[in-house]
Amino acid sequence: MVLGDDVSLDTSETQNNTDSVETHDPETLFILDSIIQRLKPRDAHHVRDMITERARTSGALFISSALWWWIAISEGSKQVNDSEIPQSTLGSFEFGTVSIIVPSLVIVATLFTGIGRERGNATMNLIGGGLGVLAAFYILEPVLMHFGELEGDALFATGRVLVLAIMVGFASLMMFDALLLQWVRASMLHMGVEAFPSIGSENPEGHADEDPPYS
Repeated sequence: MVLGDDVSLDTSETQNNTDSVETHDPETLFILDSIIQRLKPRDAHHVRDMITERARTSGALFISSALWWWIAISEGSKQVNDSEIPQSTLGSFEFGTVSIIVPSLVIVATLFTGIGRERGNATMNLIGGGLGVLAAFYILEPVLMHFGELEGDALFATGRVLVLAIMVGFASLMMFDALLLQWVRASMLHMGVEAFPSIGSENPEGHADEDPPYS
């Protein structure tokens, strides 16, 4: 009976060790370390607070962006004659349509760039950068292409879309960081790892970076 119990215990321990090794995927640990190093949460409670703060800020900025679009572009176009702005060179879009395309491009560019940064994926960063340049072109097009005929109206059109893009950009960054931190918290609970460096564990001579994370 004793030998049988020992064998069963050894078998269960081996299975648990195997499951632990399989759970600790190197790429997952790499992404965890990347996020922790960039956002620098102190502990699990700080992660929760950062998720709450960033999600709340993101929601406020998204609502502010929607209100800005409705007041300054949707309703404001009746006072400033946005219908006189020529259609976009790329796609022949009206100004109202461009004001929707630009924030959409900013959100997608932020998503691709963020994922590419955390995963070290050059292709996704390339796509994100290209979408960012396309959004910048749509924003600046009234000034670059039609300033001679529109003058102040061109500046006002560019300014309104620029403010919208900046607010949506910050909202997207906050939202993406909140989602990443939520993933970090769930991953640590699932894998049973401590992703935060211990206080005072840093080596002043700079050799701490030589050790692999979570070893």
